[in-house]
Amino acid sequence: MAERGSRPTGGKASGGETLSLLRETTRLALSALDQAAGLCDFSRSANQMESPAPLLEDCLLRIRQLLPFASMGIMLVDEQDSGFDFALCHPPDDQAALEEFVASTVEDGGFAFALREKRAVLDGGGGAPRRGLLHVMTTATRTRGMFVAALPKGAKAVNEVTLSILTIVLNSTAQALESQALYARIRQMNADLADKVARLEASEAELLRINDGQERQVRAKTAELRFTLDRLEAEVRNRKRAEALLETMNQRLEHKVEVRTRALFRKVAEMEAANKQLKQLERLKSGFLSSVSHELRTPLTSIMGFVKLIAKDFSRLFMPDAQDARHAKAERLLRNLDIVDKEAERLTRLINDVLDLTRIESGKMPWRDTPLSLAELAADALMAVQGRLENRPEVVVTLDVSPEQPPVLADRDRILQVFINLLDNALKFTEEGSVNVESRPGADGDVMLCVTDTGPGISPEEAEKIFDKFHQHDRKDTLKDKPKGTGLGLAICKHIVEHYGGRIWVEPASGGGSAFCFTLPKVQAPGHAGEDPESPDPQDRFPAID
Repeated sequence: MAERGSRPTGGKASGGETLSLLRETTRLALSALDQAAGLCDFSRSANQMESPAPLLEDCLLRIRQLLPFASMGIMLVDEQDSGFDFALCHPPDDQAALEEFVASTVEDGGFAFALREKRAVLDGGGGAPRRGLLHVMTTATRTRGMFVAALPKGAKAVNEVTLSILTIVLNSTAQALESQALYARIRQMNADLADKVARLEASEAELLRINDGQERQVRAKTAELRFTLDRLEAEVRNRKRAEALLETMNQRLEHKVEVRTRALFRKVAEMEAANKQLKQLERLKSGFLSSVSHELRTPLTSIMGFVKLIAKDFSRLFMPDAQDARHAKAERLLRNLDIVDKEAERLTRLINDVLDLTRIESGKMPWRDTPLSLAELAADALMAVQGRLENRPEVVVTLDVSPEQPPVLADRDRILQVFINLLDNALKFTEEGSVNVESRPGADGDVMLCVTDTGPGISPEEAEKIFDKFHQHDRKDTLKDKPKGTGLGLAICKHIVEHYGGRIWVEPASGGGSAFCFTLPKVQAPGHAGEDPESPDPQDRFPAID
């Protein structure tokens, strides 16, 4: 017997007390053995039981005859979640108290201790009266449940022999529960087997019926096949004559194939030579582009340096002496110099458009991804193309991008390049009217923006190839004097957007013209990256260019 928290008591019992204790122990042992034997006999009828309830009732009845528990219950293991649930309690009104006792033993480790010990565990410690008993119900292969009991107040110590018999009774009950579960499973398997046998017998009868019909069909088909065989023999004779003719034609064809093959080999040799020449031209082109890029960077670096030097000298030499009437013009000059400086920096990056396109297609482009606000990028792009509108009063450019748009994770220069390319393209083909940068509802997880114009529009046939490299839009007569550009801007836009898992397309605008739209995945993070909560709305900073 295992007892948690108990302390041994001292003193010696007298001879009469010892004899009385032995007699009582013998009586209890004989009674317990009778109960265990009866339970073993009862377990043999487990195959006739539909549920474990009769077994549990008989077990508690025998334990009540063995030990004077105030209340007791049996918890069974749930096959679904391996938890312990009360299956029976006597008296039923004491189930809540027993559940509270079990909960306390789970918290202090007594429940786990009882599972490990596989014998009776008495709760109590520090001289306190014993309150309850736990005993696991287990078989050789698995744990079936837990016996829980409460001792009456002032009860004496439980005899060790009685507790051993209690172990036998509970383990016998666990074996009977195991047998009942196995018998129930066997009955279910027998029922399933009987059902399958019935279905097989029905299938056999159906097969016999089908076999009779098939035999009749075989006889009919045999007669039909004999007739067909006669026809086939006639066709075979005709085919032999045709094969002789085909053999003659095949010889002629082989001769033609041989002639054509020699000609094809000559063409392959010519194509290989042409391919070598193309590779050589590709190397020459790469070297030329690299040289041109280097040569263009040098003057642009000088331009940026001189612009910064001019701005610095202008601020130092002229701004302090500027009168009120000239102060605004002086500030505008400084802003213009700043715009020149920024545009020179952007031009330095855009010089490598062709090289960038090659690097993107080959997977060698470096991407400097950071969280970006598309509203701010759209405003910066509009400021960058403002110089095109100084002599275009008939074109109005507006910004309709919500500052609440979620941020995206991308390279700022590349997304700004997309905006500027689309704006340049819209302004190039809009004689009068408006160009609008707007945000639209996108699919879940995507941010969608569109650049619309009131230009001549794009036909559906051309819309399919507008994003191809070196493709030029058919300007017809009304736009024949427009600059053609390189034909790489929209191709670069497509590669940049698709690199980030987005999509770009062109569609007719609602008021005429075209709408170039693209989507980008949004950043799943709180707040808008890169935004100052006290900074002004980009639309307030750049509401419209008239």
